[in-house]
Amino acid sequence: MHKVAINPKTLAEPVGHFDRAIRIGNTLYISGTSALSHVSGGLRDRKLPSSIEEQTRLTFENIKKVIDAAGGKMSDIFRLMVFLVRAEDFDAVDKITREYLPERGFINSTFRTDLLNQKMLIEIEATALLN
Repeated sequence: MHKVAINPKTLAEPVGHFDRAIRIGNTLYISGTSALSHVSGGLRDRKLPSSIEEQTRLTFENIKKVIDAAGGKMSDIFRLMVFLVRAEDFDAVDKITREYLPERGFINSTFRTDLLNQKMLIEIEATALLN
């Protein structure tokens, strides 16, 4: 099998030396995605909303853009890795995750960590099995 890079035009160029996603066979591996992934500019120069709810929704919308570009749908996601700056935001993120992934059938790991942009509150990496 060979790998295919997915870099949708609906998102900005990645800030580092990587692709937005890689497809190997029917598996789509989506890089860490945030509320900034659709905004051009340097990592620390871009503006983003201050609330965890807005950042989480924008993050999922950006993940959806990658999935759409690969020909899949959100329900194809089977794994999430969520990186949160504040552990107390977990319930708000979980509530919004239910909006984007209403059915079970995926696994999730959530970590509390610092992120490269001090205003980022969340980053999500996803893996999907496309039909």
